[in-house]
Amino acid sequence: MKIKLNTLVGRTIIYIITFITTSVLCAGMLVMAAFVPRNAIFANMLTSAEHLCDDFVFFKLSDDIDASIIDRYADSILLNIAYNFDPDDSLGSVMRAEYYSNKNYDENVNFINCVAVGNKANTQYIRYWHGAAAIVRATHLFTDIRGMYIINACIMGALTVLLLLVLIWHKLYAGAVGYTIAIAAAGIWYVPFSLEYTWVFLILPAVSVIAVLMTLHRHTHALGILFLISGIVTNFLDFLTSETLTLTVPLLLVIYTSRKIRRDEANTTAVKTKISGAVEYCVVWGIGYVGMWVLKWVSAAVILGEDISSTVFGHIAERSFGSTTGEESIPGALARNFACLFPVGYGGIGAATLIVILLATAYLCFVYRRGGIQPSDILIYAAIGLIPYIRYIVLMNHSYIHFFFTYRAQAATVLALAFIIYETAFVGRGANKHKKSKTATKAA
Repeated sequence: MKIKLNTLVGRTIIYIITFITTSVLCAGMLVMAAFVPRNAIFANMLTSAEHLCDDFVFFKLSDDIDASIIDRYADSILLNIAYNFDPDDSLGSVMRAEYYSNKNYDENVNFINCVAVGNKANTQYIRYWHGAAAIVRATHLFTDIRGMYIINACIMGALTVLLLLVLIWHKLYAGAVGYTIAIAAAGIWYVPFSLEYTWVFLILPAVSVIAVLMTLHRHTHALGILFLISGIVTNFLDFLTSETLTLTVPLLLVIYTSRKIRRDEANTTAVKTKISGAVEYCVVWGIGYVGMWVLKWVSAAVILGEDISSTVFGHIAERSFGSTTGEESIPGALARNFACLFPVGYGGIGAATLIVILLATAYLCFVYRRGGIQPSDILIYAAIGLIPYIRYIVLMNHSYIHFFFTYRAQAATVLALAFIIYETAFVGRGANKHKKSKTATKAA
């Protein structure tokens, strides 16, 4: 039976098949990693533990710039989990995600005590998939965490360059410029120094390249599958950092590319299709992300025979509106994340001024335009650009405490602003010139 992607029923069936297949492959990769012998990774794990103890669990790469804070706390836990996978209980150990911890010491010290001293795992981190632990365990067969930093930086750089080359080759210059500004706003140069930050910035350019090429070759009927896989893989690998980027940035590039292709086909049907498509991609990405998370809880409960609902929902409540210091607030979370944009100079000062200038420019261009603008495009760009702030509000506690890496989600906001300015200042101007040219010809 041939399943048609141009029908809702057909797409739903494909989405279900895709979710099951991708989830099984991800979980299978995690289980397979547990079979890597612990003695085969001991030497590199010990070297990694020593490196993680060279500094504090949180430290700044650049003085006075909060956005340069490197998180070795999460990296230490991730390696600790990967090291404690048990080949004799592969499925159970990856579900429990156990590691050694002692509240009297920082997690980097706990990790070296686990590896060097042989302290046994005593803590579960069951609420996440910790898919990155599979990559960590396998990679430690031939290198340590410093090698992983270098490998990830090279892959991230190569994928970023590839995306820019694709955009430039196809004359999508506004996309290339906007993406460059967006990742600069996210302090991309700090990302490779922590494994925790890296996974999103590996998925992001990879998905963006595929999404742009699919749009250019008119394969938009399959974009929903791509966004579904993106949501699943993001939840599998990411440690709740700037996860929305794997949805927002590729989606913005798809809309921009689609708009450029159909520049002369601005009709009501095309606009409605584009809006409904954007909504569908957001929904399937969300289903992939949340569905994969729920699958971990259900799988853990079935396999381990434990009721983990209180742990999971307690954590969600804490990360949303829970408080650990009494200082957390929605305005505080928004302000902290906003202040980290464009982390150059003293403390990133100038980010607010720059964004205000961009907003003012977009507003003036829109007000004084004379034609050639599709308001629906501006609204879609703006709606997607606001997603990071919805995330900060929903996960207020987490966004307030971990602002030094959650701020990177605003790269989508910066890219959305760049596209708004492009659509208003340049596309409209080009359309005006075209109209004036035709008017002058007729008059002659």
